[in-house]
Amino acid sequence: MEKISFLINCSNDTLKHLKLLLNSLLSNLKSDEHEIIIFVDSDNEGTFDWLMTQKPKFKDLKIVTHKVKPCVGYSRNNNLLVEMAKHPIVSYLQSDMVISENYDEDVLRHVKPNMILSSTRVEPPLHGTSHEVITKDFGLDPDGFNLMEFNEFAQGHKSHNTGTEFFFAPFTFYKDTWLKAGGYDTIFRRSREDSDLLMRFRHQGVDIRQTYGAIVYHFTCVTSRGKDWYKRDNESAQKRVATQQSADIIELRRFLRKWGQFSHTEKINKYHCDFAFNFPPNLALLGEIEPYFSRVWIPMNEIKQAYITQLQDEEHIYANELLGFTENDWKVASRYYNKTDLSGKIKIGLPKENQYKVLVAGVAPTQETQDQWVREVQEVCHTINKVIEEYEVGEYEYGHLNIHIRKKAIRNPELKVMNPHFDMNLLEIN
Repeated sequence: MEKISFLINCSNDTLKHLKLLLNSLLSNLKSDEHEIIIFVDSDNEGTFDWLMTQKPKFKDLKIVTHKVKPCVGYSRNNNLLVEMAKHPIVSYLQSDMVISENYDEDVLRHVKPNMILSSTRVEPPLHGTSHEVITKDFGLDPDGFNLMEFNEFAQGHKSHNTGTEFFFAPFTFYKDTWLKAGGYDTIFRRSREDSDLLMRFRHQGVDIRQTYGAIVYHFTCVTSRGKDWYKRDNESAQKRVATQQSADIIELRRFLRKWGQFSHTEKINKYHCDFAFNFPPNLALLGEIEPYFSRVWIPMNEIKQAYITQLQDEEHIYANELLGFTENDWKVASRYYNKTDLSGKIKIGLPKENQYKVLVAGVAPTQETQDQWVREVQEVCHTINKVIEEYEVGEYEYGHLNIHIRKKAIRNPELKVMNPHFDMNLLEIN
């Protein structure tokens, strides 16, 4: 059997889940020769100390800690885990997962070069049903989980001939496939990192597969929303859920700035397209439109500066709260992450014809037409790249808006992301 590097990231409040995962790795892997690397990103339960007691049970268990206060963060630590992996085949597992029997054999049967192979998750009924997930309750938390019952269920549901093109954790891949794309973009701190990486994979021609022949149990959303996120009467848990939702809105804006629209199921081409206001927009309207376009033209520099200041205030507030960063912590650690820069994106005045490829513009709405104008703008925001792709060069009217396609020019982001250098001396590998 080929050897796999199993990669696991863990953080606060996940020790019980991690114990289940390690127990399943110990009992359900067919080979004991695989490398297991666990990144302890934050620790409020003595996770590191417990892991050190487990090292004698495994032939190749590495425990990674760091000196970044208070944590490294999901996107960056997963990139570091892949870089540290010594085997060509890498399998990523979240700490709130449990693997089924012969999991290593199952993923090796299906994974190929230039492929990202997602396994199938079994989850309790906390979300709606979907094609890629099996809904079956084996416990909402680790206390009532029965590994033997789950193994029996998984064996009865494995099929080696079916699957989908969905992409989500857990996934297995050849290390060079990940490195070719540069891994996760560290601009994403709380969500959408998978969506961005998936889009770059699609553009690189990577085969995206999900197999029903490798199964895990997933307690779901523990690492993002907290271990009690589904308890409606838990005030602190629901506050964290609300904060995560606010953070996700910001992460979606980051994704839209990169790709122009959102999709998990198809390859997106982002075209160079400007939007021009001939009137001073309020900050809320500017914020709704700006992410979708290459540049936005506004009449007043004061609005630009106010918007950039607002963005700077909002951009990391929710992520920092969820991850435990103080303002000073973030000043020190932010050097290791990509950041948003809108200084060259928002322009003052109106563009001349030779300054744009495609321009969306419209006169200021009246009080009577304002609602309709906003609806039209929203529709154009969501469809502009498809409009450019489908329509010929020329001028078109859409309600109160004018769309001038002068030249079609694809402006996709770089397919290999470049993250800031990380000082590996900040890591300790045990």
